[in-house]
Formats: sequence, structure tokens, C-alpha cells
Amino acid sequence: KFLEDCQVKISPLFLMVSLPPTFSFPEESHCHQILTQAVLPHCLDFNLPFALMPGVRRAVNPSLRLAGDGIGHSNIRAVENLCLAFPQNKFLVTVLGRENQHELCIAARKFRNLHIFGCWWFTNIPFLIDEITRLRLELLGASFTVQHSDARVMDQVIYKWAHTKEVLSQVLTEKYQALSSAGWELTPARIEKDVHQLLGGAFYDFCRNP
Repeated sequence: KFLEDCQVKISPLFLMVSLPPTFSFPEESHCHQILTQAVLPHCLDFNLPFALMPGVRRAVNPSLRLAGDGIGHSNIRAVENLCLAFPQNKFLVTVLGRENQHELCIAARKFRNLHIFGCWWFTNIPFLIDEITRLRLELLGASFTVQHSDARVMDQVIYKWAHTKEVLSQVLTEKYQALSSAGWELTPARIEKDVHQLLGGAFYDFCRNP
């Protein structure tokens, strides 16, 4: 009874896994079986998105231990195949390779059960945050999540959000100036709505909506 009283109820928002760039779907493997027979049915039963983070090559230089990982070109076709094969499931995706970003945006335009989020790890530098955010805005509008609080070291979350907010402010300012020059009327309510969506609103809408 004491142990039962001490239990903390966990209410997850999603399940997440990081994957190598070689991840493929479908394929004949134990990973495929676990994914299709256990993970995705569980997610569907509990209305939980499944988050995939492909692109990490583990221990490229083992002597560096946790700092020895690298990146690789991921197979976005695998993400598309998952979205197509499991249309009732929801998928959150961020990729580690710069060269995958454009293809992933196009996939998100084609599948309503796919939501793009964040600039992960080696893409979490101001130059790439700027480039990736501009690309996503132009292809997806405000229907993505610009950043997430994933970090191996907690201190990283501080500069991660400092970089992101500064970049997002610059990018949105330029986009709004261009729209205003084209005759679009800018209002504070519109700005607030866009920022809300980019900083979490679109994610929660994606999680809640069927």
C-alpha cells in the first residue's frame, strides 16, 4: 500500500526513439516487428504520437565516448512509408542531417499525420536554425514546431532556446516585412497566433486532433 501511494502517475505526450541513418521501413527485422506489433498499436490505443529522430551514427570515434557520435544521410522514404502504412498513427520527426531537411518538409506537406519539430543536436547552431526555420516556414507556414527542449546536458537547453528565439525573431520580422510590402495587413493578433503555433501550439493541435 505504501508503494502504491508513492507511485507517480506518468502522462506522456509521445514516445521517442533516435535511429541510425540506415533505418528503413518496411524491412525484415526484429525492429520492424517491435515497431508494427507493439509500439505503433500502443501509440494508437493511447493516442500518442511516435517521435522518430533518424540520422545519428553511434561511436564514429569510440575514444571520445559520448562525444564520439556522428551523422549520416537518412532515408526519408522510410518516414513516408510509415505514414502511409499507419494513417491513423501520428508521427513526430526531426532529422539530424542538413541534407534531409527539404525532403522532410515535402513529406510533411503530403501526410497530415506527420509533424516536424526542432533542430536536433548538430543542427542546433544559429546558422542552421536560421536556414531550417526559413525553409520550413516557406513550405509549411506555421504548422511545425520550431524547437524542442531535448538535451543530453540540461545547460544546453538554455543556449538552445536563446539561439532559437533570436533567430525566429529575425526570420519572422523579415517575412512580415515582405508580406506587408505585398499589401498584407499585419495585426498583433496574427503575430501572436503565429508565434504561439510555432512555439508549441501546432504541436498540441497535432496531438489532440484525430
